[in-house]
This record gives sequence, structure tokens and C-alpha cells, in this order.
Amino acid sequence: MARSTKAGAMSGQGEIRRLWPTERALFIDHLLRLDVLTRRERFGTAVNDDFLVNYAETTFGVGGLVYAYIEDGHVRGAAELRGLEDIVTQTGEAAFSVEKAWRRQGIGETLFTRLITASRNRGIRTLYMTCLPENAAMRRLARKFEAELIGGYNDVEGTIATGGPTPFTVLDEAFDNAKGFATLALSLQRRFWRPAFFARSSSRP
Repeated sequence: MARSTKAGAMSGQGEIRRLWPTERALFIDHLLRLDVLTRRERFGTAVNDDFLVNYAETTFGVGGLVYAYIEDGHVRGAAELRGLEDIVTQTGEAAFSVEKAWRRQGIGETLFTRLITASRNRGIRTLYMTCLPENAAMRRLARKFEAELIGGYNDVEGTIATGGPTPFTVLDEAFDNAKGFATLALSLQRRFWRPAFFARSSSRP
């Protein structure tokens, strides 16, 4: 079973929570900020801006789930869980991206922990991930979660046994989702309050 990590390992000043479909623009902006090397590490090849925008548009469908590290209103790291539309196979695919200046802060490790919890709660017993052979940071991260790595010429494939759900994993995710949804609701309220406030102010004699 995959080993969990301490939530306090992350040293950043932001928060990690689920990203909702209405926040797709935050995810797109994050992907567009990735430098050339990070894009290649994430997707296994060079990709342009149009590809990233189109990719993000499909991420929040039935088969996708995203957790993000958010700091000062910007997504600086993201973990994606794909394959939820085919739970019968009990397998899913994990992918990660962290902006260069936010690496080595434990963000990827904390994102991985959240993704494994979400997988367990959805009946996904096996997570697959791929990375380039030269992506040593991702291979180290996978080993922390006891991944079985098989090296190839073009990529390295990792397999992680997640284990089944427990009352603790279900409550953990429910708490995270409730906190994240509350943050989203507050953000939306502020977005709508601001135009209404200025409209009232400008109408005063």
C-alpha cells in the first residue's frame, strides 16, 4: 500500500485543495506559465500554448480530477487524476506539474498524497504515471510512495498500489473538499460584490 506523507512537509505559504471546473482559467494560466523544460517533463514532448489550452479544457470532464497548490490566487502546482470514467478497471493515471520557482518545497509530495487519497476513495487500486528518464525529481517522488518503476528508452512507467478506502480517507477528502468549496464560494462572492459596490458608489450624488 502506498505510504502517506506528513501534511506539514510542504514549506510554501499557500494551500492545496481541489480545483473546481469554474476555476479552469487558473489551471490554464498555470500551464501557460510552465517553461519549455517543465512542459516537456510534464507531457513527454514539446507542446505549445494552443495545446495546453485545449488540454485544460478537457481536464475537468467526467474522467478528471485536479488538486492544486494555490498561492496568492495563482495555481503554482497541480496534480491530475484521470480515468474516473472507467472505474470498473480500478486503475487511474496520475500527472503532476509544479512551476520551476516553486519546486523543492514539498508541494509535489503533498499533491501526491491528496491524489492517492482521492484514488482510494473512488475504488482506484492502481495508479499509473509516466515520466522522462532524465526526470530524476519525479522518479524520486514516485519512490517515496513505493512505486514500482520500469525504465524504458523513451519514458519510465510507475505503478502504485493505493489500497482501499477507509473512514479516515473518506473524512479527509470530505474535509478538504468542504474547505476548498468554501474558499471558492468566498472568491465568487467577492468577485460579484466588487462590481455591485462600485455601481452603487458611482450612482450616489
